[in-house]
Amino acid sequence: MATWPTTLPAPLIAGYGFSAQDQTLRTEMETGTPRVRRRTSARLDKLNADWHFTEAQFDTFRDFFDDATTGLAGGASWCTMVLKVGAGGAASYDARFVGAYSAELVSGTMWRVTAQLEVRHV
Repeated sequence: MATWPTTLPAPLIAGYGFSAQDQTLRTEMETGTPRVRRRTSARLDKLNADWHFTEAQFDTFRDFFDDATTGLAGGASWCTMVLKVGAGGAASYDARFVGAYSAELVSGTMWRVTAQLEVRHV
């Protein structure tokens, strides 16, 4: 499994937020109370993350994102990343990009990258 490059910063706190994914399956009945069952006990959260990268860091990020051998294979592969999820502070988690990232040049040399991640708790 790939590891988030140490030369890249952690996600910014501003704009950082996550939501737990529904672990249940709900079946509406013709009459009476709907049936609800747990689909899985594996926890998978969706995390909205933003980064500010210098031009050099942005190049490193793009190479890492696209690299199929040691990177994220265009977002299809998992990587180990230090994230703040919960009250325990920052810890290492398995994360994978959900779809493509978006990038915006916010100043002459700084890039703002926004993406959604899946974070699994092992």
